[in-house]
Amino acid sequence: MKQTRGMTLLEMMTAVAVVAIFVGLAVAGVQTRIGGQRESTATRELWSSALRARQLAISTGQPVRIVVKPNVLQPDGRKYTVARWEQMKCGDDVSTPDPWGVDKCPITACVNTTCRDTPACCSQTGPDIVIPATMDASKINNLCFLPGTGRPVLQQDCMKGLLGQPGKIAEMAPKDESIQFLFTSKRAKSVLMVEPLTGLSSVMDCDSLAATTSDATRKDARLAAACAVAPP
Repeated sequence: MKQTRGMTLLEMMTAVAVVAIFVGLAVAGVQTRIGGQRESTATRELWSSALRARQLAISTGQPVRIVVKPNVLQPDGRKYTVARWEQMKCGDDVSTPDPWGVDKCPITACVNTTCRDTPACCSQTGPDIVIPATMDASKINNLCFLPGTGRPVLQQDCMKGLLGQPGKIAEMAPKDESIQFLFTSKRAKSVLMVEPLTGLSSVMDCDSLAATTSDATRKDARLAAACAVAPP
């Protein structure tokens, strides 16, 4: 009667090693997909936040600024870099804000602080957008939509005292390439392109067909030019 041959220790160790390699590759693939989804979600939410900030600045007559802040404690007990919009009060004093005025938006005491540090400086704030560790969204920090007009500037003080000077406002408007979202993963960078007169924005990926095609009829020249510029 023929005997059945069992596995040797070396063969068993080899089989275990092979299985471990495949499991490791599978886990890495899942983590990469999850990381990519988080980056995409954060990018879309930042764009949505910019649209909402503009809308509020027009409808409320108060400047609305996007603030990016590191090490913010979240409900899961961990700290992350987060972004959110902040609708800043206008007037002479945080306790008794006055109606809108060219020289009173935002309140002076609130210019160099955030509403996370000084909640009384804001009428309302948006939800926290968690920025993945593989993503750098710092260039959208201090993007401010001006009261009444929704025009965009990259200024922490939201052009306080200069709201009646269109030339100064135009100088501080973000250029096409100003707001870039960078990734340490293999993902290509994205740009948030904000129209300097209207404040309307769009977010585009630098590996999209519109940015990379050689077909002039399908190419977005502004996007391609913005993507070609190194991060400011």
